[in-house]
Amino acid sequence: MKHLKFILCTILFSLSYFACEDETNGDEPIKEVSYARFMQKDMTVSGLAGVSMVMIEWAETEWEISSETAGFVTDISPSQGGNTTDKNRNVRIKITYGANTTVQSRSQKLVLTNKTTGEKSELLIEQGTEISALYKETTVIVDKNAQYQYIAGFGGMCNPKIWLGSNNLITADEMNKMYGPDGLGYNILRLMIYPNQNDWAADVAGAKIALQNGAIIFACPWDCTDALADKITRNGEDVKHLKHENYEAYANHIVSYINYMKDNGVRLYAVSVQNEPDMDFTYWTPSEMLDFVKRYGATIRATGVKLMSPEACGFQPEYTDPILNDAQAFDNTDIVAGHLYQGFVKVESGSYVKNRHDYICSLYNSKLLGKGKGGWWMTEHLYNDGESETDPAKWEFWKWEYNMVNLAKEIHLCMDGYCSAYIYWYLKRFYGMMGDNDNRTPVASGEITKNGYILSHYAKYAAGKTRIKVNTSNENLLATAYTNAAGNEITLVLLNFSSEAMNLQIPLSNVKSVDAAETTENKNMQQITTGALNTGSGVFALISGNSIASIKITL
Repeated sequence: MKHLKFILCTILFSLSYFACEDETNGDEPIKEVSYARFMQKDMTVSGLAGVSMVMIEWAETEWEISSETAGFVTDISPSQGGNTTDKNRNVRIKITYGANTTVQSRSQKLVLTNKTTGEKSELLIEQGTEISALYKETTVIVDKNAQYQYIAGFGGMCNPKIWLGSNNLITADEMNKMYGPDGLGYNILRLMIYPNQNDWAADVAGAKIALQNGAIIFACPWDCTDALADKITRNGEDVKHLKHENYEAYANHIVSYINYMKDNGVRLYAVSVQNEPDMDFTYWTPSEMLDFVKRYGATIRATGVKLMSPEACGFQPEYTDPILNDAQAFDNTDIVAGHLYQGFVKVESGSYVKNRHDYICSLYNSKLLGKGKGGWWMTEHLYNDGESETDPAKWEFWKWEYNMVNLAKEIHLCMDGYCSAYIYWYLKRFYGMMGDNDNRTPVASGEITKNGYILSHYAKYAAGKTRIKVNTSNENLLATAYTNAAGNEITLVLLNFSSEAMNLQIPLSNVKSVDAAETTENKNMQQITTGALNTGSGVFALISGNSIASIKITL
């Protein structure tokens, strides 16, 4: 038995010995005691200048953070630390970086070095662009092969001498400011056919300035003259009315005006039968308007001047449909004209406005497309809410938001609704395109109002072109797009109804150049940043929140 106990003790001793020998001299790795490493391998920071934090962990070593190359990181704090005795420590590192003002994202690598072992840990910092941080990326897709109506142009009414004082008439310099080569780009001027021939000379000089700058001039009568009129009762009141037996004389009155202007150097593009025949200037029934156009439209058109009709106050179907549906009257009508005084923009306000909007916007495709006509023109409207208030705070036409949601949006809806021309009411008036001498004017007399710049965006970038298809990825961005006859230029007019600035991404091939301008509450047709997309196929433009912007792209 003693012998067996000896053998067992010997075996246990031997096992114990070899186990201890393996623990100290075998191939097992020594437990890690010295380390320094980033607790993440990568991070993304804003394109704006700023500060971000990152954690490192270390034990029993001194460490140091450096960058392999110079970059956008401007400071690392702390950039070194540690010691050879402390264990299992974590440190928060503050990384300060500059703004990325380029159009491409960029990266920089930081290296954490364990100064005891020489081991390195890396952190890749990716930085977006300043643009991506400040501007919401929005895609705008243009298809120039999907073409719609031709855009004749934009302009307003020449202030009539018989209604306004001499201090509110348009001077030569002011006409050049709107229609000249360095002006607002307007290219349509509307004149009043005064009932008294002695007044006709008053508008010649201004019309010649606009004409010399390539503008379209058209004229409209308000008053059929006392000599040709009688009175009828309408809505309980006596109103002026053209006698049926004087239709021919009235046609000759219009022809005389055409010839007078021509003899004095003003070649008219078109005339209207009557401004707002549904109102009380000179009242016409729909059947009377139809009868006159059928019988005497050809007489007026024989002068070489186009005929516009019916030019009702609210583009009333009661006046417009008879002209469109009668073969002879339609043949004698070159341009279907009307005004938007009975609602057009606020389609959500009720079925009446929506039905009017839908009716007007349907005219082009349902009646005019392919018929050789000049399309439908919006020849008069104005926005002057609050004008009768004594408190300037209630003059809505001073407010940028009011200008945007009314005039800018209305022009957009007209263009999107196949309109070929938009003509505002008075050019020079406190609610018009240019300030006058009225105490309610938001700018000095002769200076351009916000409305004036809004109309200029369309005049400079859409007139003389054909509207084409465009879609945006943001419901707060409304856009219309246009192309020239040669197809080597695309223009856009965009309304940003959000407070967010936007980075518009416009993919297109073979772009040669791009430029753009915007108007905001604080800017007037100022140039904005544009450039080529990183993909090399298309352009970008940076627009402000609550703005109207125009872009021209040369292909």
